[in-house]
Amino acid sequence: MFAASRSARVALALTFASLLTAGLVMVAAGCSDGLSAPGIGSSAQTTDALALLPADADVYGMTNLAAARESEALSAALGGTGLGMVSSHGSADFDEFMRMTGFDPSQDLDRVFIAASEGENDRAAFVAYGRFDRQRIEQYVAQQDEAEFEVSDVNGIPVYLATEADGKRAGFALANGEMVLAGDEATLVGMVQRLGTSGQTADAELQALFDRVAFPDGAWFVARNLDTDGLQTAENAPPGALAARAADGFVVSMAFEDSGVPVRAFLATKPEANAADVADVVRGGISAARIGLKDEPSALDVLDRVEVDSEDRGVRVEGFLTRDFLAAAHDRAQGEMQD
Repeated sequence: MFAASRSARVALALTFASLLTAGLVMVAAGCSDGLSAPGIGSSAQTTDALALLPADADVYGMTNLAAARESEALSAALGGTGLGMVSSHGSADFDEFMRMTGFDPSQDLDRVFIAASEGENDRAAFVAYGRFDRQRIEQYVAQQDEAEFEVSDVNGIPVYLATEADGKRAGFALANGEMVLAGDEATLVGMVQRLGTSGQTADAELQALFDRVAFPDGAWFVARNLDTDGLQTAENAPPGALAARAADGFVVSMAFEDSGVPVRAFLATKPEANAADVADVVRGGISAARIGLKDEPSALDVLDRVEVDSEDRGVRVEGFLTRDFLAAAHDRAQGEMQD
């Protein structure tokens, strides 16, 4: 049952939902079934999250923020500033949100799962695990008075929805003290309705990509339907990226270790593509990158370690991001933000 129970005016109506969406660049009507994927279902949270997320998405992903926090390499490289969207260094409004709710994203978010679709019916859905004081968050939302925010009940779970400038409705739901769901209205309601149920099995195409995830407990992203508008490779893309035009799907995963971040990627090639030729294109892209980064020793060190191999219906790429590279990349990003 989905019935509106009360409305409140809130200043930060989407603050909590935005926490889950703000740093993710891959962002419908209708509710679809969830899925299960044994290949990456190494934790109960992964199994449960995939059972809730839409089964027909183009992109899936997970970041284990708890593991990232424990990585000495990331901690040293980022200087304690946090991991992008989970940084605790925010605006005055967000600082007030943290104070009133007791929620610190840099410490209280453990895992974030996403499912996104591009094209005509673009949408994104999120499942986050951590520590949420449901009562304090609900009280905080109810006390705000500057924006319309509707609170509805779906199967006994409070769902918080706000209308965006384009008229679309989106929000979040506090499933319990350890799980938050977020997305557009239809997708969010569908996820709440699937709580406590088992998802359908991933189709063979998607399962084959899931099975390629090398680090299921670090961070991973799986993309399919790469010909979809919004996922296509630009005409002026660098040589290595052009290999994506020959791809049916893409998988990348990484682990958070104290010495650095090992990365594994797999490009599933289209039936008409020659995997060996695609591997050569990837190698060419790496060579071009070496020229462009000739004055950055840490980047050259990383590129020298990259291994590219072709195999049946795909190209495998392995690499390792060192502490020095992570620190240099972070410093460069900070400088670009200040320019």
